[in-house]
Amino acid sequence: MITYKLHLIRHGLTSGNMESRYIGGGTDESLCKEGIEGINFLKSTCTYPEVQKIYTSPMKRAVETCELIYPERDYTAVENLRECNFGEFENKTFTELSQNERFTQWLGHQDNFVPEGGEKNEDFAQRCANGLNDVFMDMMKNNIHEAACVCHGGVMAILLGMYAYPQRPFHEWTTDSGCGFTVATNTQLWTRDNIVEAIDIVPMGWAEVMQQLQKQQ
Repeated sequence: MITYKLHLIRHGLTSGNMESRYIGGGTDESLCKEGIEGINFLKSTCTYPEVQKIYTSPMKRAVETCELIYPERDYTAVENLRECNFGEFENKTFTELSQNERFTQWLGHQDNFVPEGGEKNEDFAQRCANGLNDVFMDMMKNNIHEAACVCHGGVMAILLGMYAYPQRPFHEWTTDSGCGFTVATNTQLWTRDNIVEAIDIVPMGWAEVMQQLQKQQ
């Protein structure tokens, strides 16, 4: 049975990420200088996989990351893989929002609270699920055995929390910018059971580089 391998990669840093702001689907930031340098560092010290096709969120930070990792390669933007829209909390920090009662409601998932202008958690999850299904259906239809997908930390966490084995809560699927996870599935596992197996981390050599950097500190 054919195995389909997908490398999920989180985009590089933006200035909003550097300032710990809620940067979601309503804030279309480009990569900052540190974000570009971070991706180039990973490219120079680690190995990103060779793939047959590249998918990406349509947001600038994902597209720019995709173009740095896979220059001069075509890519397919998948609208449903945009980050969650945080509505009224977009581009604000935790400190700025800490006294906001509505923010406290949102963090505590009280009464299924949705930020004004934002996205319901269940709608976000369903949209991401549709996006991942679009990717796998395209891979299966076009005989693409290995692909990369550059998207967002929230998108990756919600998808892996829903579908990945070994099972973990979604918040345990966080990863650094420019890094991510490799998942694998086959036609039966995906179309019948909606299961992917998390089999590796991306890029290759990232764990070893992190260990070396920690030793130097």
